[in-house]
Amino acid sequence: MKTILVPTDFSSNANNALKYANAFAQATNNKIVLLHTHIPILGNYNRIPGIVAEENERVKIESQKKLEKLCNKYVEGPSDYFVSVGDTILDVPKKIKFNLIIMGTHGATGLSRILFGSNTSGVISKSTVPVLAIPQRYRFRKIETIVYASDLKNTFNELKYIIPIAKQLDATIEILNLNYEYGNTDDENQVIERKIKSLSYKKIRFIEKEATLARSIAEQLKKYLVKHKPEILVMFPEEKSWFSKIFTSSKTEYLANQLKVPLLSIRKTIVQQK
Repeated sequence: MKTILVPTDFSSNANNALKYANAFAQATNNKIVLLHTHIPILGNYNRIPGIVAEENERVKIESQKKLEKLCNKYVEGPSDYFVSVGDTILDVPKKIKFNLIIMGTHGATGLSRILFGSNTSGVISKSTVPVLAIPQRYRFRKIETIVYASDLKNTFNELKYIIPIAKQLDATIEILNLNYEYGNTDDENQVIERKIKSLSYKKIRFIEKEATLARSIAEQLKKYLVKHKPEILVMFPEEKSWFSKIFTSSKTEYLANQLKVPLLSIRKTIVQQK
């Protein structure tokens, strides 16, 4: 059993992500750890350490009670909860071991600043573990298809991170490549097909789509996803690549929300470090 970290700011969108995480954890036999973190209270009391400490402890206890209620209400399997004062979500791996973050793309504060120290895109771009971003109001449904948007630079090492999830869910992996030189890489495609056939997990297929510079990558991904309706989109962003364009500004939220597809992000640096 592995651990899924689910951050919350107690908003309705965070609760929705928790509902999704519960169903996902049930499907993959994982444990949920619910997290709330806040900045220490200072304000007018910054010269009276005793009062500050007392107030922070009061807020911590209240948050723990809220987390306990959420676990009892929304989590059916093994669970725990954790309140952290003064940390961002990116600091938490130093205190809790977990394998995946499931979080909403929006919350009461846009899941930003006090809770995360950055927005969802920032967490995705810096997290040392995979992040599954859940669009607003998205409901969990049986995961049958996982689309893996690949630049074909490190495909089979990246697949090692997707296959274990797909196996647990008995889902098909579609390796989607947007090719700007469509029709000129038959030999490369044949090599990829042979490698796919050699893998122990057989529910994998390679799909190449002609790409055009006249439309953004996000738009071209949207067209494919809207038509085929997968349950998860997987991407491996890295700096200084065409993937990075999607993970700047609000484009991650665009993909996860406008496309209404949960987006699993695994940084290429994580794969390269293994």
